[in-house]
Amino acid sequence: MKSCAVTLGIITLFASTVSFAGTVSSSSNIDVLAIDGQKASKSLLKATRSFNINDTNTHQVVVRVGEIIGGGSNQSLFESSPIIVTFQGSQEDIIISSPTLRTKADAEKFKAAPIISVKTTSGKEIPAKIDVLKQEGLFPSANVVNDLADYNVSGAAAAVPAFASSTMPATPMVAVAPATNSKANKGQIVVQGKNVAEQQLQYWFQQADKETQTRFLNWAKSYK
Repeated sequence: MKSCAVTLGIITLFASTVSFAGTVSSSSNIDVLAIDGQKASKSLLKATRSFNINDTNTHQVVVRVGEIIGGGSNQSLFESSPIIVTFQGSQEDIIISSPTLRTKADAEKFKAAPIISVKTTSGKEIPAKIDVLKQEGLFPSANVVNDLADYNVSGAAAAVPAFASSTMPATPMVAVAPATNSKANKGQIVVQGKNVAEQQLQYWFQQADKETQTRFLNWAKSYK
């Protein structure tokens, strides 16, 4: 009996000190750019579009919403500015989602007032602070982490000062020369990607002229 009591005590103590990991996943129209002040690992997010958190502390992600809007020959690619989402972790799995954008009007409305939902898988709403990460420059995506560090010491609505000190330098982007060929005149563009990145690849591939498509395919073969 005494042995059982000691064992139960050890189990209770262990359970009280262990953090239960929760999985954070996103809807298919969301790309995660940064997690808790660090650049999001593409290898981490590529397969499952999710990552784990180990506590109920404050967490911060930067996301971008992307959709192919319109229909037929009037389709176009919409990409939002980076959006900061600050929320408390949970012992339940968490889903970060955005409404589906189907028309130009939907996209303009979202651009003016982004809506990002943070919920547990059981449907419980998790309060979140939402703000747009303002950026400048030719390749603003390359500076997300550094811009986020500046934001986190600004005292703005979704800022988390603790994450500013953990920021690592952003990976430099390679400059791209402007294209010399105008895009081909296209009819209907059909995209069937299961995520934003795949949709974007399909969309821009169909926008390109035949020579550009051929060069891209040759380049892509080297990655097999």
